[in-house]
Amino acid sequence: MYNTERSEITHAIYDDAMTWTEERGERVEMIVDIYDCVDPANHQDLPSHTEKHHTLQHTGSVSVENRKHTAPVVCLCLLCFLLLTAVIVLYVCFTTERKQLLTHISNLTEEREQILTKYEQILNHNNNLTEEREQILTKYEQILNHNNNLTEEREQIKNKFEELQCGLYELDQRADNLKWIYYNFSFYYNSSKKKTWSDSRLYCQQKQADLVKINSREEQEFLRKVVGSDTFWIGLENSGEWKWTDGVKLANGYWSSGHPNSYGDCAKMSSTGWESHLCTNKEKWICERTICTYNKINPS
Repeated sequence: MYNTERSEITHAIYDDAMTWTEERGERVEMIVDIYDCVDPANHQDLPSHTEKHHTLQHTGSVSVENRKHTAPVVCLCLLCFLLLTAVIVLYVCFTTERKQLLTHISNLTEEREQILTKYEQILNHNNNLTEEREQILTKYEQILNHNNNLTEEREQIKNKFEELQCGLYELDQRADNLKWIYYNFSFYYNSSKKKTWSDSRLYCQQKQADLVKINSREEQEFLRKVVGSDTFWIGLENSGEWKWTDGVKLANGYWSSGHPNSYGDCAKMSSTGWESHLCTNKEKWICERTICTYNKINPS
């Protein structure tokens, strides 16, 4: 009975050991040790079980070894797969970025060409403007030179006209040299007839002269000697105030005693000084004509 119970226990332990061996090969030796402790005398029955044990142990070892070798391979494959995936992703990203970069470079190249074209157009336009400016400056210089030439010709014509006029004056003076008296760059004409102040002035104007204008005491003394005991109209009248025929106001006068007065508005000269009389009175007159100074100004 004892043997029977021991045999059942042994078989139960052995079955459990087989189960553990199938699940994990490393526990086989532990099961065998337990079995020896339970029935140390029943070693004669162990050969078959030992063979089975060795077979199971060998199978478990092979399975463990296979698992040990399979895990690195799986990890390596997984790592290769990840690396391959990363390479593919990087390649796709690089290709996309490269295409974008090439497109951007192409756009920049086109913009550069457009900018260069516009720059050349602006440069050509600037050159054209520079040429036009030079042409305008050249024309302006030509016009300026022509204007200077015209001014010179005008001055020459004016000088020739003045020279001709001076010649006519000189001829007139030579033809009537007994009546024109020279003093201090002026010629004076003493009339022998009598006219009103207005008619006397008109006669002087017809001779390219005017009634005398006395500017200094020296000129006054010279004319006083010429006048002698006669009286002559001078170019001085009163139109609200005393003025010379050229419109200049009288500054210094050489009036006789009691003159000027309200009796007349035109002045005549006597040996004693100036006198105011009615302009309608008839008196002799003195014309003054400035000498031609052309040869003095342009000695050529």
